[in-house]
Amino acid sequence: MNIKRANWRLALVVVCASLLAGACGGDDNGTGPPAPLPGQLTVNVSTSGSPGAAFKLTVTGDGISSPVKVGTSHQLYTFASGDTLKAAVIGTVSTGELLKFSVPDVNRASSYRVTLNEVAGSDNALLPLGSFSVSVSQ
Repeated sequence: MNIKRANWRLALVVVCASLLAGACGGDDNGTGPPAPLPGQLTVNVSTSGSPGAAFKLTVTGDGISSPVKVGTSHQLYTFASGDTLKAAVIGTVSTGELLKFSVPDVNRASSYRVTLNEVAGSDNALLPLGSFSVSVSQ
């Protein structure tokens, strides 16, 4: 009778261990999070009013490097310190890309923030920031 009881306990331990192991597997089918994918992200602008001709902005996030201009007629001036990139883009844009920058993982694009600090029109007069929208995308 002790052998039957020992076998029953062993079977119970095996079943419980199997259930516990299955519960710890998660929903990722064993693949885990995606590997970091280095690349470039883009700062975009759009406006409901007059196009801007000069943009002053700040981008924050981990590992920002190598900012580059996107328009052949644009000028780009940058200053980077830590996880902050300050940039001035000179060139007329109403909707489109302002600049690109390199990051360690483009899959984390949503963790980067861009703030539009000032916009001037072609006459150098400041334009209302409320008519402009900026974003970061892949």
